[in-house]
Amino acid sequence: MRALLALLSLLRIRGIPSILLKLPQYLRLSWRLMWDVRAPVWPKIWVILAVFYGLSPIDLIPDLLVPLIGYGEDLVLIILSLRNLIQNSPTELVTELAQDISQKK
Repeated sequence: MRALLALLSLLRIRGIPSILLKLPQYLRLSWRLMWDVRAPVWPKIWVILAVFYGLSPIDLIPDLLVPLIGYGEDLVLIILSLRNLIQNSPTELVTELAQDISQKK
């Protein structure tokens, strides 16, 4: 976890540490947005591409040569694509789905 936080501070991406703490809720919300027809298509495509990139053996930074940064890079791309999906979805839709998730806890 320290290595990932160090990577994020190196990249100076604001908001990522707070997203990591709320990752389970973001994943539930993102999952519902992925299946909701009211959400925009392009952010969904970016999420799918980021997940495939994370699973593929081809990387910009090889996981075996630089393990912490290599895996961190995959995780950062997936988190950024999920964040993009949430930010580009209609506010009413995100609010509705987030309230539904919080009520089912």
